[in-house]
Formats: sequence, C-alpha cells, structure tokens
Amino acid sequence: MDWKAMLQPHYSQPIVSVTAKKLQSLWAGYGAVNALKVQLEGSPRTVQLIAKSVHPRPSSGISHERKVNSYRCEAEFYKNHAPGLIKATGLGAPTPLLVESTEAGWEFVLTDLSVDFPESSGCLDDQQVRAALDWLAAYHAYFWERPALPAGLQEQGSYWYLDTRRDEFAQIGRSWSDLKAVADKVDVRLKTSDNEFMTCIHGDMKSENLLFSSDGRRCAAYDFQYTGRSYGVRDIVYLFASSVDSSDLTSKADAHLDHYRSALAARLAELKGEAAAAEAMARYHPAVMRRHFDLALLDYVRFMAGWGMWGSGCDWATRRAKALLAQGVEQLLRD
Repeated sequence: MDWKAMLQPHYSQPIVSVTAKKLQSLWAGYGAVNALKVQLEGSPRTVQLIAKSVHPRPSSGISHERKVNSYRCEAEFYKNHAPGLIKATGLGAPTPLLVESTEAGWEFVLTDLSVDFPESSGCLDDQQVRAALDWLAAYHAYFWERPALPAGLQEQGSYWYLDTRRDEFAQIGRSWSDLKAVADKVDVRLKTSDNEFMTCIHGDMKSENLLFSSDGRRCAAYDFQYTGRSYGVRDIVYLFASSVDSSDLTSKADAHLDHYRSALAARLAELKGEAAAAEAMARYHPAVMRRHFDLALLDYVRFMAGWGMWGSGCDWATRRAKALLAQGVEQLLRD
C-alpha cells in the first residue's frame, strides 16, 4: 500500500515518510489493521493514525453478507455521522481522515485513540464500567428517538439479532428449550416499529473495542460495524456479559443501570434541552429501562446458547436469564 500517496492530499505539508506496523488481522481474514506513523516536513513529531484495510474474500451465505454489510455500515458511520457526533458530544471516537470504497473493499484511515486513551482492560473495574456507561449515555442521547434511522446504519443494531442468526438458533440444546420457545417473541418485541425509546446502539460494546484515559475516568470506543437501531440497554447487556466480572454484576448491576440512566438524562439535557430531557425521562422511568434490559438479556443469552458461552459476565447473564424464564416472560412481552 502506498500510504504516502494516499495520505498526502490530506496534509498541506509534504509527507517525508510513512511507516506501517500491522496490529492485527480482521475477523475471518477479511483484511488487516495497521498503525501508521506519518512524518511531515518541518514537524518534530510524527502523526499517529490507524489504517483499517477491508478486503472481503469472495464468498456467499448469511455470515459473509453480515460481515460485508457491517463494513459498509462502518464506512457510512465514519463518513456521514462520526464528525457530527464527535462535534456535538465530545465523545472519544476515531475521527475519519479518509474513508474510501475500492474494488477490493474499503480503506479507513482514522485518528489513533491511544494517544489520548492509552489504557485498555480485559475485565473492567467499577470506574471503567462507569466511564463506558457515560460514553454509551452520550451516544444514545445523540441518536435518541430520531424519527428515521440515520442513513446507512444497521436497521437492527448488534451482530447477534435473530434474523441473521438462525443457524445458531438451530443449535440451541434442550437445556435452553424454554428460551428457544420464546426467542421469536422476544425478537419481535425488541425490533418494534414504535420509535419511542429507540436510539442507535454501538452494537459491539466490549472491552476489546474500548480504550481508557490514564485515570480511567474517560472512555473511547471504536469498531462501528454494527451500529444501528435498538434500545440503548442492548449495549449494556453485551458490555456486562462480555466485559464485567460476574461477581461484581451480582451486587452492582442495578447500581450501574441507575448510573447509566442518570448520565442519559444529563446528556439529553445538554443535547435537546432541559424540558425535552425531562419529558423523555418521565416516560423512560426505571421500570421501562429494566424491562428493556431483561428482554435484551434474554435475546443475547439466546445467541450464546447456540453459538457458545463466553465473557467475564457470562455466568451472571445465564443465571439472570434462567431466573427470568422461571418467573415467566409474559409480562415482559406484553408491556
């Protein structure tokens, strides 16, 4: 890749050199992520960037289509939505320098978040959980109850929604037969056509896609392949199940949800005004939020039951799902 030629139109100063270091391959060999260091003429410091080269293999089937559509979504997000989002909210997210569609796929060149957010963590501590929830609250507030899906984003946010996971659904064993029996009804409830409480979710909000400031109080997120329409708490279910220790969630999940709701109210007030935020939060009372959360949890455990159980909070998530099923989910589905 001739990075120098590709990047030069985006700088007024001549580029002296560009060095690239491969960080990782993309899922299923669909490309690679490289760290770039750009030396500009007359500048004592290099510019750090991240380059994501997506070159899907010739293939077919639901899994392939899901991946290709996800990169198309990510390109739309960075080109048409990220600049406005970052300007309005100040969120830690990559700023796009270049997003190009090519015959081979897509090329993304983005700011390197690690400059301002140098820390990462596999299993999040309490402060990091709150930072991630603050990030989600701002993201969800920005897209809150928009009358139409932002152009180019996923019609259903997340990568585990049922319509594209029928193969995994077929693999669900007898131990989760009660969940399998209600899975379609849960799915219908989550993708309701009613716009009330709907937003755009990140769709892959796990610790591997997060970076933190040195003090752990601020968070940045990347990988926006599955951002799209859903209830905001769907992100929180996935964050908890994938990246927060089950022992912490047993005693702290409800407090974390309260923190998110407070942060959402504050961000809605900033973005939409005090009166609009008060009206929205009067409708989005804690019982509504927790009902959506439980539906989203059942839906995500449904995916894991067919695909495989994983994550720091997996034990907590499966216990909570079993408890909800034992109580009966009719009320969740009806309200």
